[in-house]
Amino acid sequence: MFEWCSTLHGFPLCIVTLSINPLYHFPRPHLIVTNSFTYECPHLYLLHWDLTPEIPQELSESLEQVNGYLDGDLTELFMHLNQFYYDYFTPISPYDRSPHSPLLPSEPPTTPFIPTIPDNPNTIPLVGQQ
Repeated sequence: MFEWCSTLHGFPLCIVTLSINPLYHFPRPHLIVTNSFTYECPHLYLLHWDLTPEIPQELSESLEQVNGYLDGDLTELFMHLNQFYYDYFTPISPYDRSPHSPLLPSEPPTTPFIPTIPDNPNTIPLVGQQ
């Protein structure tokens, strides 16, 4: 859920919720535009079984339409949504923290030091020792 809040009063001007659920069997994402029950601002719900590779056109058009009658500017919200979609589909590596890292690690992980544990004299071996 993305909430774009006003700098004047701190309440949301627009809310975008991405609802990803494998039980949705839509061939294309469904967009529901309504008012938030809590803040009475536009609330856009995007429903789909998977995240699309880019922002759906219906969502982009609805954000532009909402931006037309709001006091605030939603271009930054749109930029954050674009960044989220970009980051979601960028492969990550656990060892290289750059955003464009390959899947292969840049260096192998270091193995932790494991001290040798002496044998417990109170245990009975299960296999006969020679």
